[in-house]
Formats: sequence, C-alpha cells, structure tokens
Amino acid sequence: MPRYAGVVIDLDGVCYRGPELIAGSPGAVARLRRAGIGVTFATNNATRTRQQAADKLVSLGFEAAPDEIVTSAVAAADLIAPGTACLVIGAYGLREAVRERGCVLVDDPAQAQVVVTGLDKKVDYEQLTRGTRALLAGARFVASNADGSYPDADGISPGAGAIMAALEKASGVRAEVAGKPEPALFQAAAARLPDGPLLMIGDRVETDVHGAAALGWDTGLVLTGVTDAAAAAEADPAPTYIADDLASLVDIVLDDR
Repeated sequence: MPRYAGVVIDLDGVCYRGPELIAGSPGAVARLRRAGIGVTFATNNATRTRQQAADKLVSLGFEAAPDEIVTSAVAAADLIAPGTACLVIGAYGLREAVRERGCVLVDDPAQAQVVVTGLDKKVDYEQLTRGTRALLAGARFVASNADGSYPDADGISPGAGAIMAALEKASGVRAEVAGKPEPALFQAAAARLPDGPLLMIGDRVETDVHGAAALGWDTGLVLTGVTDAAAAAEADPAPTYIADDLASLVDIVLDDR
C-alpha cells in the first residue's frame, strides 16, 4: 500500500522554472497517480487563474485539471467578503479571483476597503502610491503571498513579497497573508485529496516545508528551485525527504513503503 493518501506539489521550481519544464517531472506525477496516490498542485503564484495554470501544466506534458490546482490568488480572495471594494496590485490571476469572489475592483484609494497584492511584473510607482494611500486611509491589507523571490528560467527574480513589503514599509500596515506557509492554502489542497497521510513537495523551506510541517504533514524538498543543498541541510524542521528533483524524490517516496 502507498505510504501517502495524497501528495501536494508546488509548481514554480518543482514542475518547471519559468517557461522551461524540469526534466522528469510529468513522469514523476504520473507514477504517483499509478500508485494510487492522490495529487493536487498548490502554488503561491497568483498571476494565473486555475485554468491557466492547468493549461500550462498540460502544455508541458502533465495530466492536470483546474480543480486539482489551488492558488494563493483564490485563497486571498476567499478572505474577503463579496461586495467589498478592492484595490488590486497584481496580475490577471489575482484580479480575476477577486472579481469571481464578487468583489468590486477600484482604482481610487479613497474608495478602497481592501488593498490586495500579488506578483505584478509591471508594477509601478503610481500603483504603490495608490496602495499606500488606501492603507493610510484605513483599508485592510491582504496579500496573496509573502514570497520575496521566485525561480524563473534565468534565475531568481523578485516575488510578490517584495511588493507587499514595499507597501508595509510605506504605510506601516501589516498584511494578512493567504498563501504558504499560512494554513489556508494547505487546507484547501487537502480538501481535494483522500483522507490519510499527506506529503507536501516544494522547493522552498520557509513556505513549503515550514507550513506543511506545522500541520503535521511529511515534507519533500527538491533542489531545482530556491533552496540549495546547503540551506536544505540546515533546515529546521528537517524535510522528511531531500532530493535533486521531483523525479528523484518520487522514486524515494515510492520505494519507502
């Protein structure tokens, strides 16, 4: 029998880096499914909708459906009551999640009841100014995630947490964070999996490992993303498994029964 009822797999830095597939990853996910283990994907990336995330996975050779994917954009939107006026600093995936929640998107800081942030590669000073003024006027602050960086095809780039930190510094208001390592994203992923022991596979100690371990899950850390071997060796709590990539980690998991 498999050791785990389900596995939650991060996307950026685990399945792919930017537009580039990490070799062996689709086959690794397929082996988990063939072993009778449930699979869900959970990502702090709030730039895509769940459909767009599924489409990218399928284009890279994975079997994936939108209802198998949980994003920090959806988790952030779920923290906000429908009908709320939201000033969103983020890409299409976050704006759509907030809109689908039934919230009203506004640009005027004086109208904003909530400022919502995520990764936006085109963020500018004007947007940061509007967000700061809304927060200083009393708006609530919700962030999709606090990742300071993320791995893409060319290396490490600033993440959504860099935008969040700029607004926190300018306004003095602390954000409520929806994504990993906070429990909401993990719990949403677990709800899509069979009952039983769960494993989180990610590339970042401070989000994937810490968040899952706090819920009592086992954790797998791959070295294809943010965390390198030296940092992995010093992680506390230590991951249950450490491997060079997803394919190697799945081999270990399936042999460890």
